[in-house]
Amino acid sequence: MKDTIKETQFMHDVNTRSSVYGTFKTGDDISVSLIQLRCKTGYFSASRVLENLIEDGLVQAGKTQSSVCKML
Repeated sequence: MKDTIKETQFMHDVNTRSSVYGTFKTGDDISVSLIQLRCKTGYFSASRVLENLIEDGLVQAGKTQSSVCKML
């Protein structure tokens, strides 16, 4: 059961990440709330995706965890 939930979350995050690539361009401001609004996803999915994008070096982190970041 636990594996099924993680797999579902992973697939949802992949879809959200694809939507982020289609919605945001280089130099755009990006945040959890903007991902939620423009990609029509929930808070936790948007937060995981933004965190992963920062870790992958595709987004420049803001000064605080909840601040607006920049798409690279």
